[in-house]
Amino acid sequence: MSYPQVNWKKNEYHQLQEAVDLLKAILERESKRHQMDQDLVPGDDDVVQEAIGLLEEIIDYDPTPNELGEPPITLDEMHTAAWKEHQAMHS
Repeated sequence: MSYPQVNWKKNEYHQLQEAVDLLKAILERESKRHQMDQDLVPGDDDVVQEAIGLLEEIIDYDPTPNELGEPPITLDEMHTAAWKEHQAMHS
């Protein structure tokens, strides 16, 4: 059995993705074995699935807020106000 070589120069998220891929490969191999030949204890596959889910949440993290809402002022309103201010200063 061969394990992937770790390249320490890669971004940490790439290494997390490699860990997810490795865990998925382990589950795939285990699912092909007869129950008596499996290396993992029954129930461990659920824990590995949970670990995969948690790692994928880290990998797929989106820093933008879920609900952005309406901005306090639109660009058009900002430019209109700036233009009016400009005109008032030069009249």
